[in-house]
Formats: sequence, structure tokens, C-alpha cells
Amino acid sequence: MASATLTFSIVFIISMVVCVLSHSRLTPYISLRSTLTAGSQNFKWVSPNGEFAFGFHSVTPPLYSVGVWFDNISEFTFAWTAKTDNIELRLERGSTLQLSNAGLQVLDSQRRLKWAAGPAENENESVSAAAILNSGNFVLLNQSAAPIWQSFDAPTDTLLPGQSLTSKYGMLSKSSSTNFSSGRFGLAMKVDGDLVFYLVERLEDKGVYWRASDKIEDYDSYCEVELKFNRSGSLYLVNSSDIEVATLSTGGEGDGQFLRRVTLDTDGVLRQYVWNQMGSGAASWSSVWQVLDDPCTVKGLCGLNSVCQLIELKKPNCLCLPGFDFMDTEDPSRGCRSNSSQDYSCSARREMVPIPKTNWAKDNDYSNLQDVSESDCMQACSDDCMCIVVTYENNMCYKKRMPLIDGRQGYGIASKAFVKVTDLSIAPFSPPSILLPHAQPVNVTKEEMQGKGKVVLMVGISLVGCSSILATATFLLTWFFRSSIHNTGTNTVQEKAGKSRNLKAFSYKEIQAATGGFRQELGRGAFGKVYRGELLNGRAIAVKTLDKLVHEGQGEKEFRTEVSIIGTSHHRNLVQLYGFCDEGAHKFLVYEYMSNGSLDGVLFVDSGFLSWELRVGIAIGTARGILYLHQECATQIIHCDIKPQNILLDEKYNPKISDFGLAKLMKAEHTRTFTAGARGTKGYMAPEWHRNVAVTVKVDVYSFGVMLLEIICCKKTVHLDEETESLLCDWVYECFRHGRLVQLVEQQQLEGDTIEPRQLERMVLTALWCIQDNPALRPSIKKVVQMLEGTVEIAVPPPP
Repeated sequence: MASATLTFSIVFIISMVVCVLSHSRLTPYISLRSTLTAGSQNFKWVSPNGEFAFGFHSVTPPLYSVGVWFDNISEFTFAWTAKTDNIELRLERGSTLQLSNAGLQVLDSQRRLKWAAGPAENENESVSAAAILNSGNFVLLNQSAAPIWQSFDAPTDTLLPGQSLTSKYGMLSKSSSTNFSSGRFGLAMKVDGDLVFYLVERLEDKGVYWRASDKIEDYDSYCEVELKFNRSGSLYLVNSSDIEVATLSTGGEGDGQFLRRVTLDTDGVLRQYVWNQMGSGAASWSSVWQVLDDPCTVKGLCGLNSVCQLIELKKPNCLCLPGFDFMDTEDPSRGCRSNSSQDYSCSARREMVPIPKTNWAKDNDYSNLQDVSESDCMQACSDDCMCIVVTYENNMCYKKRMPLIDGRQGYGIASKAFVKVTDLSIAPFSPPSILLPHAQPVNVTKEEMQGKGKVVLMVGISLVGCSSILATATFLLTWFFRSSIHNTGTNTVQEKAGKSRNLKAFSYKEIQAATGGFRQELGRGAFGKVYRGELLNGRAIAVKTLDKLVHEGQGEKEFRTEVSIIGTSHHRNLVQLYGFCDEGAHKFLVYEYMSNGSLDGVLFVDSGFLSWELRVGIAIGTARGILYLHQECATQIIHCDIKPQNILLDEKYNPKISDFGLAKLMKAEHTRTFTAGARGTKGYMAPEWHRNVAVTVKVDVYSFGVMLLEIICCKKTVHLDEETESLLCDWVYECFRHGRLVQLVEQQQLEGDTIEPRQLERMVLTALWCIQDNPALRPSIKKVVQMLEGTVEIAVPPPP
């Protein structure tokens, strides 16, 4: 009897264990207060089927990324990665991931918050558990076990079986095989039901290189269309009634036993991959379908002034033209620039080098000739000082505008290209055996060219070279002027100054003597008047009084903020603070003197306007100053009050940002912050200031965008004597939409002032992106600088 009882007990216990284990596979909940640590044995949570894991993984040692990956295959593959503003999280050993009722938080080794996920729609809803499901979906669950956040809702570059893509979401390729920050290509389900692939940095329509409505026979778009990917590998579009609209892929080989993924690769092509778990031999991901047969049709794949050639119908190869070199030999996709040996002046001897079966986008054409021979086409380009490249096809000759975009070379292309080369010693191409198997230069002697024309412009690819030089100069200037912000956690202004960069504590008598008894008033600031003065060494100064601080009890915090920020920062586009006075009721700030005053004093005047060249320089310089505050200081700074009154101009009209009294210092671990009350000036304040939501550095981008419109048009966006704001942004957008940008500047153009249309368009597009209502749509200030400098292409923004 005892033996039978013992046997029964053992069987019962084993049954209970099996039951518990089975139940845990069905409900793999992760409880609150669970943690993971980078570099430890406890670094991941695994799905019940063992196929997926979520946690820390080191792709680029010694740093760790956070994401979901395939956990039971030999080739490490991320299916989803955590990002902040499209930048991949990269954390050191000892960083932690913890689950609380507020959601998921990632802290670095110094316990600073780096990333978080949680309830988005209802902030009052709390998290009760988390799970990594068998599908690879990582979810946060409420008390009813319903998902309130899931990785499937925010795909990065990959879809997994069972995952859908709606018009609310899109996908972006990663930057490289080891960098999971967002790259150059995107996929989006548009609200009209069309599925499009596009080059991120290009104008909206010009950036699209594949759309479902053009490629799928009998495809009709619907307002609510989803892209679905099922377990058997079918990738298809369904409407709101779950009726299939179109099929992209039927799944290729295999069935549900195979691991699958659909990934937007770094070359902009969407591919479906299969991993055969049951197969023998060396296993790896194999592509069973791709949306494009020829990756060279992807716009911008090979960058400017290059040619994309498909090798063995699989791998695209980027090559430079004769006389051109790669901008980055490690990354050919960045394009090419003219090498230093080229001289495109009309007096230079030149040759026309043929390139068979090659062409570029029609957008590059600036002129064409009809019913001409091949030799006439070459001669026409050689005679034209503006012409660097020409293509010939069916008795038509097309002169190409530089820089060239979307170059392709292959057997399906009928046109033939000719490139002007002035350094006759250079090799035609590298590798010549691939791109130019039979290329022979066609000589055009200097004698043949006598009397053919005069110098019109030094153009062409030298523009690309200049852009590169400008970018390099910007980097060197930033590096040269950078200085770290010191610790400002003291209680008094004097203590802050002691840790600042050579700030002088002036006495009231010294201030009074320097200003001649406050004799020459320069203007009025937010807290008092500004006077001109002179130090004993002859240096001109501007003295800012803080009357409101004394008489109304305001501004103590602003005073300390300005001393701590400007006193510890040094950049050519930030005003320099020499010192301060803090003697009881006497509080002053002493700045460098800016002889041309503030921007608003010279921008909105009837007596005359600043030249276009000066206005462009002021815009770029101001953006660089904001970039320093946002990204190059040890403590990130949001200025909060960017406007023309706070941009001062020196004797050469170089802009310098001033008035940091409202600035917000951001802790290193934060990307956004809450603040008590709105900060800034009417008309320049971003909408989020009035929505009681967290603000980011994008509020400065918005203010800069408003100011940039004013710089372009020399008109105020706000008239203080009116109850409502003016519609400057609407007017600008309408002029852009109807191709009438010249109306924005025709009244402000000085005699002899040259305004290049493409530069004007670039300025307008940049401003319109900056003033987008949604902060996520606004570019970073670094991207703004690149847009203004012309080193990146700019898409068409939505209406402001």
C-alpha cells in the first residue's frame, strides 16, 4: 500500500511539473522588476520555442545593442532593434534593462536612462507583464494580458511571419551590416493604399523608385490597405475587408518549417530570406524573392557622379567616371567628385571619352539637340564650357547637368555617354575591363576649338568638390573651437564663474566707468537695457542690465543660466561672455560688442536689404551655432528662444547666438524634458510648448525654421500689433507649390545680387521641413546644416 501511494505521488508530481512547463510555453510572461544586464549571463529573454530572444547583444564589441534576434541559428540576425531618433542604441558592459509598471527602461552603466517603451495612447494604463512570443514579437501587457506596446507595431528593417504593415508605420533600411541606425532607403504604406519604396534624402516624388500601383497588374489602391506576411512566406496586400488586393511574393521554396524574414536591405531592395532548419550541410540565409530584379534601378544607390553596374545579375557595383574619384573609398555609395587634375576651363585641351550603354536620370538634362550625329554630339559638349557629360541615343544628344544622379550601365541601355577629360594622362576607368572594354578617347585639339566660345562658368563636378571642402572646413572649425562644459552645480554665480572660461567678476564701479555712466544705449533686452562700453584695454563691450530681476524679482534663474552656459561654451557662432557683475541690486552681464547689432535690426528695414550672400551665410552660421549647443557640448542645451533679436552680427555680418536666459540644459541620459510653462517668443514657439508634452531639441529647429523664412523673405512672420499671426509660411508654401519662388525675393534683391534658383529652393525646403507641426518630421539641426550647405538632397515637405 505504501509502495502504491509512493508511486502515485511520484506520478502526480511529474504530471504537475509537465503541466507547469507546458503552461509556461503557452504563457511566457516576464514579471515586473525583471532585469537583464549587458555582458552578464542574464542578458536575454528567450521565446518558448527557442527561436527568438530579446535583450542585449554585442554586434560591434565592446558595445551592446538592444533588440530581438533569431536565437537558434549560427548566423546572428537581428529582427528588430531599439533606436532613438532612428539612431541605434549602443551601450557599454553593465548596462541594464528593467521592466516596471511604467514599461521598459534601458539604463547605461552609470544608471542614466537611454531608451524607454511603454503605453503610448493612454499614459494612465500600466504594464503588468512582458513576453517574447514564438512569433518574435516582444510585447508589454496590461492586466487583461492585452498588448499595450509591441515590437511588431514599430518595425525597423524586417518583417516576420504574422507581422503586418499599415499606413501608420514604415520601414527604413539599416546603415550597414553592423550599424543598425536607419539608412538611406525606406518603405511606406501610403494613406491612399499605395506601397512605395523611396530614397530618404530626395524630393518625395523624385525619390520613389518602386510603387505597387505601377508594377502590379490590375492593382487598385484602397484607403486602408495592409501589407501582410504569413507563415508560409506569402507577402500580399489586403484591404480593410481583409480581401487580397495584390500578391508580391508567394513564398518561394519551403513551408512553415522554415525560418523566414522579409528585410529592406542596405541597397534599398526588399527581399525574402529562408533558413532551412531541417537541411543538412552549411545552413545560411538564402534569398527566395526580391521586389526588384535590378538593384541599380534603386535611386541614389551609387551616389552622385557615379555609375551603377550589375555584376552577375546580383551584386551592384559603383564606379566613377574618368577624371572622378570616390568621395569615400570605403563607401563607394557616397558617390564621386572631380579629381584635382581636371581643368574644365574653355582654354584647356580636352578629350571626350566614350562609355557604352550608360545613362543618367532625365532630371540631369539641361539641353538637348535633335537630328545630330554622334560626332556632332561630342563636339557640342566639347564646345560648351558648361558641359562635362553628354549622352547620345537615336540621333538625340542630351547635355547633362552636374552633379549627375542615378547613373546606370548595362546591356539593356541603348544610349552611349561621353565624358570630357582635361587631364590627358588619366586612365579611362577602374576597372576598365568591366565598364570600358573597348573605350578609346576621341581627341579634340586646341586648334579645332579656337573661336568656339568664351568662358561662361566654372561648373560641373567642382561643385561637389566644393561641398566636400566646405564640410571638411566645418568639421575642422567645430573641432578647433570646441570646449567642454564644466561642472555648474554650484549655488552662486561667482562659484560658477570660477569654473568657467576666464570670466571676470566686475565691480559696479568698473561697469559704470566702462559705460561712461551708462551713456550710450544700444537697445533693450528681455530684462533691461543694453549699453555700449569699453574696457581699459580698449576692447568694446556690450553691457546687459537686469532691471526686472532687481525690481520685479524675476530672472535670477535666467541670470545664472546665462552665466553658466555662455561662460563655459566657445564657438564662433555663439556670443562671447567676458564677465558679469553681481553686487546686490547691481546685476550685469558683459559681452563682446557686435558692431552690426541684432539681425532684426538689419533684416526688416525699408532703407535697404542685406545681400542674398550675407543672408545665406547668416542662416548657415546660426544653424552651426545651434548644432554646437545640441550635439557638441558636454551638456546638451536647448536655447528655447531662437529669433532674429537674439542673433547678433559682428563687423563682417557673422552671426552669433545670444540671450541664453531661457535655455534648458538637458542631462546626458535624456532626449526630451518637461518644463514648467512655455518658453520663447510668440510666433517662434513650437506647437509642443502649448500641449503639455515633453519637449526636445526640435523646438529650436522649429524656431530656426520660422526665422529662416524671415531671412529668405525679409518679412516678419508675426506683427506684434495684430492679434493673430501672419501667414508667411502659407505664402511661402504656395509660392513653392506653384513654382513662383522668385516672388519671395524679387523685392528684396539688391542691384547686382545673384540668387541661384536651386539655392533658393534649398533654403525654402529646409525652412518648411523645420516648421512641421509634428516634431518627429523635423530634421535634426545637423541635417539642417547639411541641407543648407547642399550636401544632402531634400524631399518635398507636407504643407506647414
